[in-house]
Amino acid sequence: MKNLELLLSKERLESYNDNIKEHFDNLILIAEITPKLATLEIILRNLLDNELSKENPKWIEQTQDEELKADLEKIKQRKKKTLNHNQYLSRLTLGAIVRMIKKNKLQNRIINLRHIRFKDYDISNREYYYVAKGKKSYFNNINKVDIVLSLLQNLRNRCYHWENIKKLRYINNTYFPRITTEIQNTSTGIHPSKIDLFLMDILNCFNDELIEYCRINKA
Repeated sequence: MKNLELLLSKERLESYNDNIKEHFDNLILIAEITPKLATLEIILRNLLDNELSKENPKWIEQTQDEELKADLEKIKQRKKKTLNHNQYLSRLTLGAIVRMIKKNKLQNRIINLRHIRFKDYDISNREYYYVAKGKKSYFNNINKVDIVLSLLQNLRNRCYHWENIKKLRYINNTYFPRITTEIQNTSTGIHPSKIDLFLMDILNCFNDELIEYCRINKA
């Protein structure tokens, strides 16, 4: 029988303090939040398509965006054939979707996050950044959408590489989230205990009916 260190890797187990139960608890959390992550990715993909299709229903096939062209070429090489619009759309990564939303300045048309409070997801978060001479400037909706999109992408990538999403950083006798993003020289993160709350809040911003379908531990 092969030992666990060989099967799961010494480095991976060390990130859980050699506690295999913590490793599987992390995988269980990933399994529990996956329906929410998947739903949000589907929503963002469809809203991007809806907005860009208003100007050009063939925005994927006729794109002049060099990064998107490269993405499409990789998809085409994997499938070894040219795909239709919906097939290309369904195969774009979340990173590509997030990039296109930001590049086309669709934040305000995609979602309203003005009431979101980042302090709800970690006490170290701020609702503002500093500009000249130390003056505070509060995040507007575009800032908040950019932050949320980046956090979602970060969380999604960590989950689907089976990384430890419960892990914290310990700096100067204080714990900070590892799932973070930075905008305007201001870091925003999600505490592991607040990951589900964060995802539920974002889903609720799109449509409150989604909450019942994605709730953890449904009876």
